[in-house]
Amino acid sequence: MYEELMEYGRMLFELGINNSHSGNMSVRENDYIYITRHGARLSHLTFHDIVKVHLKDKRWDEGASVETKVHRAVYQACPSLRAIVHAHPPHGIVLSLKNDIIKPVDMEGAYYLPDIPVFACPNAIGSDEVAANLPGLLSTHRVVMVRGHGAFAGGKTLEEAAMYISVLESASRIIFLNSQLPQ
Repeated sequence: MYEELMEYGRMLFELGINNSHSGNMSVRENDYIYITRHGARLSHLTFHDIVKVHLKDKRWDEGASVETKVHRAVYQACPSLRAIVHAHPPHGIVLSLKNDIIKPVDMEGAYYLPDIPVFACPNAIGSDEVAANLPGLLSTHRVVMVRGHGAFAGGKTLEEAAMYISVLESASRIIFLNSQLPQ
């Protein structure tokens, strides 16, 4: 599991989906969540960058990502999810600024993500509002954008959640490029 977190953290950075210190990931095992620490460089994770927190007890959260409460809320509401990736895909963020739903126009994007809801809130980073609303959205959608902030994807595996984030950014880039073509 540690090696997987390291592999997908590096992949998200190399694809330009996260900057040097952005995003976070977690994996759930029984009553525990293994989540990246606050401020970790996903591109160069070490064993010390993964924090073990309890699914129901926030007393263990010291050092963990500021999004830990959001991950916890999703896992509690969506027990079939075993991994969450939170990333800052640039093209997805741009589209989230003016859209309530991102609808892929390419075949692969539409196959995996028929529509991506955009959730807006005044305080998007590690907020109680995101923790309260995201689980319901992720129970019916593979990826959710938080307006102007980033995307959350859930999956049965870390690979699946990372793939949805990658598809989101690819589909968003295609939408953006398509909008630049003369009509």
